[in-house]
Amino acid sequence: MELRGIKFTTIGLSLLVFAISLTQNALVVNYNNEIKTASSLEYLFIGSVTFMGGGLLEEIIWLASPLCLLAIVLMIKDDKRAVLVSLIASALAISFSFWHEILGAESGTMAKIVSFELGYYLWLSSILILTIGILIHYKMTLKTTLQA
Repeated sequence: MELRGIKFTTIGLSLLVFAISLTQNALVVNYNNEIKTASSLEYLFIGSVTFMGGGLLEEIIWLASPLCLLAIVLMIKDDKRAVLVSLIASALAISFSFWHEILGAESGTMAKIVSFELGYYLWLSSILILTIGILIHYKMTLKTTLQA
């Protein structure tokens, strides 16, 4: 497959999986002994303002999505920084799977994570697809450059 095809297949597949993830639940949490299910779309919208409620770490994890958008823009421009940006996004998204609690309310009360749902795994997959595609693209770019 040519470089351009890899680039746009990677971006298209990553965005498709991300869009599907938004239709799914992301987490099940236990907040004050009440089980609540949170949708991926809810986290996408609320995530950008979590720092105002004291959720600095949650805000950092949320940055994985905007970093992916930046990586896509950089990849389109053939900027090698896309590799680093996508690796950072992947690390953030993966690190979230090790969390046991998440901010449950602006009061600082924590909610226990009961389970990660399909939305989280699809979101993570979309980021990993992007990262792997960027790595393949730049490996092939480097190979083409060295052959020329």
